[in-house]
Amino acid sequence: MISFPTQGLGEKIVDALRTGPFKTGDLIQYLREKKVKGTIQGIYKSLRVLRKQHIVLMQKKEVVLNQSWLRQMGDFAALAEHAYRHPASDSGHFLQMQDGDRITYEFKDPIQVDIFWNHVLYVLFDALPKVDRWYAYASHCWFLLGRRKDELALRDYMVNKGICYLFTVGNKTPLDRLVAKDFDRVNSKYHMLEKPLFPKRKNSLGLVLNIVGDYVIEAQYDKHITDRIEQFYKTNTIINPEKTSELQAIVSLPSRIKFTITKDAEKAAKLSRMFEKNFYFKKQKL
Repeated sequence: MISFPTQGLGEKIVDALRTGPFKTGDLIQYLREKKVKGTIQGIYKSLRVLRKQHIVLMQKKEVVLNQSWLRQMGDFAALAEHAYRHPASDSGHFLQMQDGDRITYEFKDPIQVDIFWNHVLYVLFDALPKVDRWYAYASHCWFLLGRRKDELALRDYMVNKGICYLFTVGNKTPLDRLVAKDFDRVNSKYHMLEKPLFPKRKNSLGLVLNIVGDYVIEAQYDKHITDRIEQFYKTNTIINPEKTSELQAIVSLPSRIKFTITKDAEKAAKLSRMFEKNFYFKKQKL
């Protein structure tokens, strides 16, 4: 959960730190010059609260904004910008798309994409109650390593809603094999290909696909992020907290990522048939 500074001194301190770090004494002087109400003791108390909330860091008598908190705020803002578009016919909301329509967004890092992507899925699952399968494709399912908590929550949400969670990856590296344990082979299934799909597509290794009903959702990651992810998978055989942090650093790098939502019944059906072959389903008795 993101913490926000309380109104009053906490808010004023964070506002001051937007321009850069301050020595503690300089920060107090700055707040006094700005005629901010509060005693020195009150300022120190607010700093302790902000540090406990992980909003600021205090090192060697210097106060700085926590970069992790700033990134979360950026993700929150990016998500809120899209989530609060009302699904009216003239709003450009994806629920109002007609067959053949397409909406494209651009994001600045993979974490923002993943946050918004999950939001889109939750909205679609609620809006399309008859959907019983979700197909996903990526070169690697790095989400279950680098965004594990959020991805497992999404998987469990689908399974509890009666939606099969079906993920195909384009590789069989040790790390690709490692996440197979997160699938129960009944309600959530995982398939590893011998080689990635769509070889004729530019930077095909950076393509991630989802199919939900008549919707095709795809993200195209830029090459410098894709190359780093590929190298991570080539050089690692185990995952641990240190390696997880390394992957999270890679997928937090600034980049330009195109995220597209297309409503196209024919295209969605064609892709669904292609991925369906990777999974076994019991035939229902008539």
